[in-house]
Amino acid sequence: MLRNSKAWIIGNGPSARAIAEDNTYGCNISGMKYNPKYLCSSDPWLQYDIIRAGHEGICLFNDFVPIPAEIIPEGFIESQIPPDYDCIIHNPEQQEGAVGWHFYCTGETLNEHWTKNMGVQPDYWRTRRAYICFIPPTMTIHNVTPLEKTKQEPLAPSGVYAIHHAIENGATEIHTYGFDSMAGVMMTESRYDSKSHDATQQDRFIQWYKRMAEWHPEVKIIWHTIKE
Repeated sequence: MLRNSKAWIIGNGPSARAIAEDNTYGCNISGMKYNPKYLCSSDPWLQYDIIRAGHEGICLFNDFVPIPAEIIPEGFIESQIPPDYDCIIHNPEQQEGAVGWHFYCTGETLNEHWTKNMGVQPDYWRTRRAYICFIPPTMTIHNVTPLEKTKQEPLAPSGVYAIHHAIENGATEIHTYGFDSMAGVMMTESRYDSKSHDATQQDRFIQWYKRMAEWHPEVKIIWHTIKE
């Protein structure tokens, strides 16, 4: 693995900007516009949208292990989900020539995270449904081990995975842009528009960012926010 002493990580807050450096990280589908070397996403729905969009950089997806193309979804999926669930192919236009595929099942319980995502396309993203996403040969996807120790632990945001990967890649100085929750500004660019995170999300973000700093005191993390 290439070792880099500096990394630039771009979030989705107001201070986000394109960075003219090689070792850059973007977050979620909104980060594609910055053409980062690495694009991180810890949300399976955003991961699927990134695949469908055909991002050309290196994708860092946590807990993402595709099923080989030799195993066809028909028959396999039915054995993995309850009989009353339906199933949708997320990107049928990319099925031909796919090197593998992945599926995600929403389950039956609506939590805060799912409710907000389903609000984007309520007729598409909903409970009791499985989604199949084909992996085209043009995609480069690296599986990242989840940072959460238990299922009860609050989910780490994509920016935390970017910071963690940069450190594992040898970064000792990390410059972040668009992480304005660190300054109390909660506006962020979602998949389709701008919105504001709530106080619960702010607390989760800050706690995870602080945890990264505590785990790696030797690394200098510089937060460039709109309030600096």
